Amino acid sequence: MSTSVPAVSVVIPVYNAESTLADTVASVIAQTFHNWELILVDDASTDGSAAVAAQYAQGDARIRFLQNERNLGVAETRNRAIRAAKGSYIALLDSDDLWNPEKLERQMALADATGAELIYCSYAIIDEAGKRCCDDFIVPKTTDREKMLVRSVISCSTALIRRGCLLEHPFRSDYVHEDLALWLELLGTGCRACGCPEVLASYRVSSRSRSGNKRKSALGRWEIYRKCMGYPATKSAWLFTRYAVRALKKYRRRG
Repeated sequence: MSTSVPAVSVVIPVYNAESTLADTVASVIAQTFHNWELILVDDASTDGSAAVAAQYAQGDARIRFLQNERNLGVAETRNRAIRAAKGSYIALLDSDDLWNPEKLERQMALADATGAELIYCSYAIIDEAGKRCCDDFIVPKTTDREKMLVRSVISCSTALIRRGCLLEHPFRSDYVHEDLALWLELLGTGCRACGCPEVLASYRVSSRSRSGNKRKSALGRWEIYRKCMGYPATKSAWLFTRYAVRALKKYRRRG
């Protein structure tokens, strides 16, 4: 096995994900792009997640397992993994989502071709059983901060980011939508974002996810407009209405 520095560090924060973690890790191992390391950070889970993660780390030298002494939340858990990472790029993946085998290969090729600091891709939307439950979410080839305010096209599990950007701009734990706050911050500092329209990942909608808790998600979005961006109520309400219309279409159930 190669001992070279990995090009990509895959970061998976783990919290009570015993039922999905094995499939998620398997989707990383199946990548056609092989120059990666995987960092699993257990955030003081109360189920068997830590044991599953530790077993993978024992069986594959590319996989590292870290464990928080206490629950820190997803933002700080990701930040810990990013600080420990060795790769030039960070690929984020949630512990209940999945990647298609070509995901990293396609994204790294796009990063090389465009020089963009942030790469994202289209994704399928699946239910807890892994069945497609909505139309696939097809992303545009580019986005910017103004566009992201009304249509979030970057999902954490599709994001490939230069590690240096994340070291300078870590996740913040004071927002429900800590990922959106980060994308807006990065795009506001001049980082470029490019998308791959090909469906390369699967995003799982469950009762535990933010998308499954519509009220919490809506309040978190409002917080982004008012607190993160500092917009007045009138502009926030206008942006939120435009966002909500698109969100309803995104999660429209298949007939």
